[in-house]
Amino acid sequence: MQKNDVRFTPEQPEPGAYLDSLDNTAEDLRDIGKEKKKAGGKADRIAVTVLAALNAAVLIFIAVVLHRAGGTGDFSGLKNSHPFDPAVDYYNGSLAFGDTLSPTLRGVKFPAGIQEAFRPIYSANTDTVGWVRIPGTCVDYPVLKAENNEKYERANFYLQSDHRGSIWMDYRNALGRSASSLSKVTILYGHHLTTDECIFAQLENYLDVEYYKAHPVIEMNTIYDNYKWKVFACFITNVEPQDDNGHVFYYWDPAVTDDETLAFTGEILSRSWFRNLAVDLRATDKFLCLSTCTYMLNKPEYIESRCVVMARLVRDGESELVDVSGAVPNEEHRMPQVWYTQQGIANPYRNVPVFNEY
Repeated sequence: MQKNDVRFTPEQPEPGAYLDSLDNTAEDLRDIGKEKKKAGGKADRIAVTVLAALNAAVLIFIAVVLHRAGGTGDFSGLKNSHPFDPAVDYYNGSLAFGDTLSPTLRGVKFPAGIQEAFRPIYSANTDTVGWVRIPGTCVDYPVLKAENNEKYERANFYLQSDHRGSIWMDYRNALGRSASSLSKVTILYGHHLTTDECIFAQLENYLDVEYYKAHPVIEMNTIYDNYKWKVFACFITNVEPQDDNGHVFYYWDPAVTDDETLAFTGEILSRSWFRNLAVDLRATDKFLCLSTCTYMLNKPEYIESRCVVMARLVRDGESELVDVSGAVPNEEHRMPQVWYTQQGIANPYRNVPVFNEY
């Protein structure tokens, strides 16, 4: 989500616009030849039906391959979580149909080093840069990246206008073939609508330490490699300076330096609603930021604010398991001034500077 609530309404793509990435099989060609011999009106209707069936089959194949690439194959608790986006509409129990599909891709120039599992979905939208998944939650989406941060704010995977938008990576983020080439902070944006519509609605649950204990690891893979990230913080912050004594914490900075890292993470930890010392932080670490809207501060008027989940990349040779036994609530977490005003209590951070102000 961005500071300015930009609305983007892309043009609708032509029906079947992505079917040109597939070669017809010999059987398809025979069927098409037969239909051409029939009356034109009926042939048109059948052709539309065939195209619709092919499109549905391709989507199921894409979903199956990508989710299997995630490694677990565990779909428990995820059904009916994505009613809107065809790219991830595979939680409807139709997974078995994808087992026999083998589409042939053509007309798409794939980047060198792309993972095989990402080729089908990349061929459907070349803005695809990865996939984000939080096991046991409804967060399980393709990640898109454009030339700006507005393109997918109100557009789905197929660039159709959709108020729910997509999950998108900050346009400034680097995307290379190894962890060393990732930006210091990789930022993903997504809307917080209703729980049924998912997107990033469940991120706010991380304010509860018990929820954190149940979901301490995020899978955020790129088209080049697979990565695990250990969650270490969740906080609420303001967007407008007047809501926090002129301060806005610039948490969505992709270019934090190693020298700034400890101050940057120190600011985050002071705001986090929980602490877990078992997830240590180093100056050389890489970080993942998941950002969404929150309505927690809307009392009574609308206050533009964000809920942010922060995680760090699992280091080479490090176990991806997280010891959550010592995780505890942070009773002194920093909040924007407007929250203290609403609560009728003094702000102990009123005169404390904010690192990396925006």
